[in-house]
Amino acid sequence: AVVVEVGFAYHLCDREHVPYGGCDSAYFTNYDISYRQVCGRLRGFQYGQVDGIYPNHNNVLDDIDSPYVDGVSITYDSSPRKHIWTYIVGQEEFQSLYENCPCNSGSIETTPSYVGNDYYCESGQNVGRPSPLYYTDYLWDGKTCFDNEATCCNDDMPWFSKTLSSSTTSDVELRMCTSEGYPDEATPLDIIELYIR
Repeated sequence: AVVVEVGFAYHLCDREHVPYGGCDSAYFTNYDISYRQVCGRLRGFQYGQVDGIYPNHNNVLDDIDSPYVDGVSITYDSSPRKHIWTYIVGQEEFQSLYENCPCNSGSIETTPSYVGNDYYCESGQNVGRPSPLYYTDYLWDGKTCFDNEATCCNDDMPWFSKTLSSSTTSDVELRMCTSEGYPDEATPLDIIELYIR
């Protein structure tokens, strides 16, 4: 991951700025402490024209190991990865087509079976004009959810909580993913909090 400094006093964490899609990982060690519950929150921004979640691109496989989301994938274990939570960035608040949030009213977008309902999705674009960085609307905070996106926000946000199927001592992996590269799209973060018990 790289730290991006922007002109309005934010220090943002993002995946490496390369011209192709993929994921960059950060591992949060648990020091071999057994846990069964994970909770936390993320906050970020939409950069460019993101594409939501698979199956929006023909070149992205429906696989937890692929960059299946423009956003963040939180998992544990490695062979295979096991899903905890996904943070999706939809392209526009006011649309229900592919590349937008699956939770938007009337959405035709779906989530893969390994994600199910364990996700949050928001878009930073609430007007019909493209912008490089949508810095006026934080992602996944449960606020400023207008138009079709209003159904995506709930009282639990910004926090997620997940009880795993069994206890584990595996590190938690946070992957920042995009299906295309920079400068087409990115999802820089300014808050990452994860807790286990």
